[in-house]
Amino acid sequence: MSTNVGYAQLIPMVQGVLDTLDSGIEAEQDAAAGLGRLARAMGDGQSEGEEALLQASRQHAIKAMQMRAKRAALLAQYGLS
Repeated sequence: MSTNVGYAQLIPMVQGVLDTLDSGIEAEQDAAAGLGRLARAMGDGQSEGEEALLQASRQHAIKAMQMRAKRAALLAQYGLS
């Protein structure tokens, strides 16, 4: 098998991984935003529940950033955009 054939077969797999990462990023961002809104709706800034929601929101935001970094690395590795 030539290198070009192997590369051509690899690109659809890479696109599948990128699509999965895109879906995951969107889900994590939505979760972070939703939890943040919920925490702000609680309003007093003092409750343990609000702090727990904010912490969970931050964790989802961090996960989204990690997934964006993986996506960027994958794009760079295969020379895609």
